[in-house]
Amino acid sequence: MPTTETDTRQLAIFDIDGTLTATNAVDDECYARAVGETLGVPPEAIDWSDAPHVTDAGIARHLWIRYRARAVEAQELAELRRRFLALLSAEVARAPDRFVAIAGAATLLASLRVAGWQVALATGGWVASAAMKLRAAGLPADDLPMACADDAESREDIVRLARHRAELQTGVAFARVVSVGDAPWDVRTARSLGLPFVGIATGVQADRLRAEGAETILPDLRDVAEALAALSAAAPPHDWPRDVRREIAPTAT
Repeated sequence: MPTTETDTRQLAIFDIDGTLTATNAVDDECYARAVGETLGVPPEAIDWSDAPHVTDAGIARHLWIRYRARAVEAQELAELRRRFLALLSAEVARAPDRFVAIAGAATLLASLRVAGWQVALATGGWVASAAMKLRAAGLPADDLPMACADDAESREDIVRLARHRAELQTGVAFARVVSVGDAPWDVRTARSLGLPFVGIATGVQADRLRAEGAETILPDLRDVAEALAALSAAAPPHDWPRDVRREIAPTAT
């Protein structure tokens, strides 16, 4: 149903890495190092591109099957998480410039409620690492409902839970829910759930989002009016045939 800027039944669900914080590179690097140390595999040899669930928990389960031919045990997952957090923390201290906010993120988050939008976070990362990156980037989000890899393995379940927690916190049954993300799996998740999608990407990465069916893509979050218009107008991603996806972005995965 149509909504207006003052309709408080609107919810924007944001991914974190690459969407609110420019932390994709440092997050991937520290995660690969932690996995490599825990599994005894060179980090540069680790490939999770074919993992069915691109979340910290889902990737770990996938890699344990690949390298150990068995499910990851609870204590191994806990050790991986501990090591990953230690590496991230060391990087925050060593190179804080690797933990900056996406341009305009802080202003947009502060502006959304004035414009009638509620906000929730849905990340494939673990909650402790998500909180660390948000703090380092200067994006206080302690009052925002969040779902993460501690809660579920699939991104669909994580987004569903973020919406549910936002409904519980606000007492609102949302008339419009928009997913905001930067990666192809974010588009697939929105398409699977039938949610309107706004992409945050430029260049080749934007082409990959278009190849997955995203129509509305912003380079960053600096223009609040543009972001609000995108949230109001965005549609669910198309389900392009595979050959069309290749034409749009030949390197898309």
